[in-house]
Amino acid sequence: MLRDLGPGSTLPSLAFTVDGPSMKILSLIMRDPNPMHYDPAAVQALGLGDRPINQGTINMAYPINALLRIVDSPAQLKRFACRFQGSLVAGDRVVVSGLVTAVDEETVSLDIWLDREDGGRVLTGSAVLARG
Repeated sequence: MLRDLGPGSTLPSLAFTVDGPSMKILSLIMRDPNPMHYDPAAVQALGLGDRPINQGTINMAYPINALLRIVDSPAQLKRFACRFQGSLVAGDRVVVSGLVTAVDEETVSLDIWLDREDGGRVLTGSAVLARG
């Protein structure tokens, strides 16, 4: 798949729903005791709505997983940088998309982003993949 991408090519979109129970499990795995990631009452007490808020590291993992779907080996992901622009909450429907910005003999460079289906951009970033 990576070999077929040229400047202006789009990354195959990856759409899914943010899963509340998984957020709680990942909070435990990451040793993140902040109840806003799994307890709706804690989120309400903070005045941030009524659904648990996803961890930023998980938001960052979504576009990385989209990139890993187009390479033969995870070692081909040479660089990933991102900027958080919003939050996701349990039940949000999201889409990862990207655009190839440059290709040379050794690498493919992309802009990548994560959007809520309702229109809010949650993350923007860039990546460099080795052509393999």
